[in-house]
Amino acid sequence: MTLPPGSAEVALRGELDIATIDDARRQIEAVEAGDPPVLVLDLSALTFVDSSGVRLALLADDRARAAGRRFAVRLGTGQALRVFQALGLLDKLDVLPVRARR
Repeated sequence: MTLPPGSAEVALRGELDIATIDDARRQIEAVEAGDPPVLVLDLSALTFVDSSGVRLALLADDRARAAGRRFAVRLGTGQALRVFQALGLLDKLDVLPVRARR
């Protein structure tokens, strides 16, 4: 899928939990301030994600819907995918494939 011009992506790495959530939230809110037509949250490189990270994605999705924008996540094949899958969120969120490495 090709994203429209002006789309933005926030890629998080490492752990997304109570200790890192504030920084991740600030990154997302900074991108949202630019009002991109699509905001992609790439969680595919996470080694750990807890409920605060899931909540971060769900709230970003809610804000995007309220603003008439599209929100999508990249979950990859690791930890993030397993968590979101276990919670039954794959049908609630727009899930994009991981970008091909060049």
